[in-house]
Amino acid sequence: MKFERIDGVQYIILEDKEKVCVTTNYEYSEGDGQKIKIENGDNGLTISGDSSTISSIRGDGMLEKVYIPPVLTSEEIIDKCDKWLDMFKRVHDVFAESVKTQEYREQSILMELCFSNFFSLNDKNVNGKSIDLDLKQYGNIIKEGVTLSIDDENEDVFKYIYASVLDYYISRNLEGEEIDLMNFNGSLYSRIEDGPSSSVPMIASLSTLTQVPDYYRIFATIAGNHNIGETSDQLIANLRNRIKAQQMGDRMDLNINHSARQCEYVLKKSFKQGRQQQ
Repeated sequence: MKFERIDGVQYIILEDKEKVCVTTNYEYSEGDGQKIKIENGDNGLTISGDSSTISSIRGDGMLEKVYIPPVLTSEEIIDKCDKWLDMFKRVHDVFAESVKTQEYREQSILMELCFSNFFSLNDKNVNGKSIDLDLKQYGNIIKEGVTLSIDDENEDVFKYIYASVLDYYISRNLEGEEIDLMNFNGSLYSRIEDGPSSSVPMIASLSTLTQVPDYYRIFATIAGNHNIGETSDQLIANLRNRIKAQQMGDRMDLNINHSARQCEYVLKKSFKQGRQQQ
């Protein structure tokens, strides 16, 4: 990165792959405020950041460079959701079998399904919710599974995925067990019957979302149906039907692509282990 002053104007010359952040004095004084990031990539400068920091965009052909996320139909969005859900189920099944083995139990490796909030580093006005499925040992991720983050402005999309994931997890891992809604502490534990009392190979951490009334109601409905041996198909179908046409940005596609790579790795390793055992 080089700095030059030409005709009284300060120039910043970025080398390949270098980036610089630009902000106002007010935003800088706020600490982690809003900023504009300029990065020199393969095809020129990429500008990204918070729109509220910019008062206007000017210049010949500049508007042609502005990326506006397209509006997707509800069918297109549901297809993306179901594609990710299919990967979730496949990775979940491999992880669930792995943590039940003697080898994994001796190493205290467990599967954790975690629901949480996220906050964008580029735009403090962008918040959302995430789902992560990983194998962990003493709190550390040792094998990454699938992940998905959805902005709060697309909440109807997240609710459908949340309910689908939760229903699948409960039906697979808590069969025959009743969920105590009166004393629910925010986590679901699945124990191995023939293991020690401390043997908890699977955990679903829900406390972040079950503190929100809408998400607790979804959880309570699925848990209640589970307790009486009924399915939650009606709830999930209703949530799916509420998904409307909307802008989704590129976060979901990035997560789907990342999860696809992780899914391929997990399934490939599982296939190799199965062949070796034969």
